[in-house]
Amino acid sequence: MAVEQINVAGEALVVHRFGIPGARPKVYLQGALHADEVSATMALAQLTDLLQAVDDEITGEIVVVPHCNPLGAKQFILGRHLGRFSLDGRNFNRAFPQVGARVVDRLKQLGPEQQTKGEALRIGAEILGDLTRLGSPVERLQAALVGLAWGSDVILDVHADMEATLHLYTSGKSWPVFQPLAQRLEIPVVILADQSADSPFDEVHSDAWAIINGHLGERPDQPAFRPAACTLELRGLYDVTSEWAASDGRALRDFLVQLGAVTGTRESAADAVPLVTTLDAVEVGRSTMIGVVVHLKPLGANVVAGDRLARLHDPFEPDPTKSWHDVVAGTDGVVFARWHQRMIQAGMAVVKIASPDGVRSDGRARLLD
Repeated sequence: MAVEQINVAGEALVVHRFGIPGARPKVYLQGALHADEVSATMALAQLTDLLQAVDDEITGEIVVVPHCNPLGAKQFILGRHLGRFSLDGRNFNRAFPQVGARVVDRLKQLGPEQQTKGEALRIGAEILGDLTRLGSPVERLQAALVGLAWGSDVILDVHADMEATLHLYTSGKSWPVFQPLAQRLEIPVVILADQSADSPFDEVHSDAWAIINGHLGERPDQPAFRPAACTLELRGLYDVTSEWAASDGRALRDFLVQLGAVTGTRESAADAVPLVTTLDAVEVGRSTMIGVVVHLKPLGANVVAGDRLARLHDPFEPDPTKSWHDVVAGTDGVVFARWHQRMIQAGMAVVKIASPDGVRSDGRARLLD
């Protein structure tokens, strides 16, 4: 085991390394990219303790960064921590650097025999290293994180939602890799999408290698490199307990055993069956006003179209008969996430429903007077 402190944009990033550099599989795990989502930090801290205890049983290469966002960790405004966005308004998990096309441009400058997967890995690492010295602090941090994960076979970006059950986002191609993890954590909802947002951390790796593999082609002596990546949501912002951290850490350790990165015996159960759906089947009920939200359905509740999910109260409406609005489900499904603050503004996602049929009615829950 080795622990290193990397200077990124003037801040210290602590990286735990286990196993043999270059060994396969290489697994990268990071937590708290949204810096206030610290259930991820605690689970990965527990994982590092577990891995340290079995250091001689690690056969792959494992890189763990329990809190990967030192910039966001220090953002306190009037006593409130702001960890999801940088102070200039950037979501820390958007607009990660896309390096696939740049790698291909560099490969094209080489002879055919030099255009290999190994050379693509080397060039990508070099490009990302250069990017850590360019741009804003957030851009330099993002380049450093992609660089740490670059070349990993399996990548876990561990988050937490506002208020939520456990859930997991990944692509259809990567889902078979993460199914054992979902079973061990007893994750009730899995959401599949190849493209979910503006270049989040987990997707830039598959995006890059789709471009690189397209250039290199598929050869018997050089199989395509296809990293599996996911975003794991460890419940909600306030679900930070020693008990959950310990159980989550054990499940992550068992997943590493499943992958073949660690030898040993798996301990946690592996028989849970999650609801697997698509991002298009997630219905989001949003507020249309500033007001107070009162949730009516608990997390994990099964609902049907027409069920009332929440009530919104407009404290600035002088007519009491017009001050309440109901958020009503437009589809059947499971309530898996909801807004954590009770004072909301227009446009906020009040509640999210995962629909099992892969179809949502109109893209959002209906708001009824």
